[in-house]
Amino acid sequence: MLPKKFRLPPKNFEKVYRQGRKARGKYGMFVFVKTETGNPRFGFVVSKKVGGAVARNRMVRLLRVVVMEIVNEKNLSGLSMDFQYIAFIYCDKKNLLKEEIEGQFEEILSK
Repeated sequence: MLPKKFRLPPKNFEKVYRQGRKARGKYGMFVFVKTETGNPRFGFVVSKKVGGAVARNRMVRLLRVVVMEIVNEKNLSGLSMDFQYIAFIYCDKKNLLKEEIEGQFEEILSK
């Protein structure tokens, strides 16, 4: 589970999607916007097209773990941005998700 300070409040999902920039990958897309929060906040959206409830929940759990590992490894806890990850294709392989999300983070930070 994500610590509370890293969770994107539900009321901010629409704002992030409308105002944010996008970084697309094979399994999903990050939408991100700069904020004044002092730390990154993450929200995850997994469409019903991805699979049943079990598959969607598994993917959300994997995404949470992968994102927190990357934040800790790359020391991104001081980054003031809101992120929304929108999943398109089901992937239950942690290493594949981690590679893709690391690449998307590099693309985001270079913008």
